Amino acid sequence: MPPALPFIEYSNTFHHKSYPAISPTRPELSAAGKTVFISGGGRGLGTGIVAAFAQAGAKNIVIMGRNATSLQTVATTTETAWPSTKITIVTGDVSCEVDVARAFYEVKKVAPDGVDVVVANAGHLATVAPIPAAAPTAGHSSTEQTKLDPVLMDWWRAFEVNVKGVFLLARHFLASAMPSAVFLNVSAGACHLNPVLPGFSAYAGSKIATARVIETLQEENPAFRFYNVQPGVVKTDMLTNSGLLAIPDLPLDDRECFHRI
Repeated sequence: MPPALPFIEYSNTFHHKSYPAISPTRPELSAAGKTVFISGGGRGLGTGIVAAFAQAGAKNIVIMGRNATSLQTVATTTETAWPSTKITIVTGDVSCEVDVARAFYEVKKVAPDGVDVVVANAGHLATVAPIPAAAPTAGHSSTEQTKLDPVLMDWWRAFEVNVKGVFLLARHFLASAMPSAVFLNVSAGACHLNPVLPGFSAYAGSKIATARVIETLQEENPAFRFYNVQPGVVKTDMLTNSGLLAIPDLPLDDRECFHRI
C-alpha cells in the first residue's frame, strides 16, 4: 500500500468542492467572444475544462485529442448544453509537430485574429514502477534495439507528451496569440510532493520540467500570461491507473465541478 500522502501547503485554504467565487457564470470570469484551444479535451479533466469555458460563454472551443469518438461526444454534448458555443474537434497527438500545426490551422479558421486561451491538458502517465536495471545483452545493443525497449519507450513517452507537447503548443500559441492571451499548463501535485513517490520518475520528472518551461516562457514573453495550474485530486482514469487511490485518506475533489461527460 502506498504511504500516506505528504501534506503540502500551497494555499491557506483547500477546497474539495466548487464554490461561487470560481463559478464560470460570474460576469468577471466571462469568456464571451473568446476562442479557446484545449488539448486532451476528450476525456478526464479535459471534459470539465471544455464545459467550464462553454459555461463561461466562449464563442469557439477547439479541442484536440487522439480519440475521435470521445472528442465528438464532448462536442455534441457541449453544443447541446451551450448552443452559443461552437466546438471544433481535431484528432491528433500533441507530441507530433504536424498534428499541432494542423490543430492551430483549425483555430485560425474559426478565429482569424488569433487565439485567446490555450490549455495544455494532454498528458501521459507512464507505467508506475521503479526504474529497472538494463537487461543483459551480448555486446553492445544497437540504437534500433534500444528504441524498441518497451520500458524505455513508455518512460520517454511521458517526456514526449508532457514536455515536448507543451513546447509545441507554446510555439504555435506564440505565433497566433491575441494580445494579452493566456497559456494554461495543467500540472500535477506529484511533481512537487516530498518525499518523492516511488515509481513516478517519468510522470513527476516530466511535469516538473514542464513547470520550469512555463516559468521561462513567462519571463521571455511578458506580453502574454503563462500559468501552471494544479487541478487537485480528481478521480479520473489516470488517477485510477496511478495506484494512488490506495493511499489512506486521499483527499479526493468533487467530480461534479468537472461536468463529467
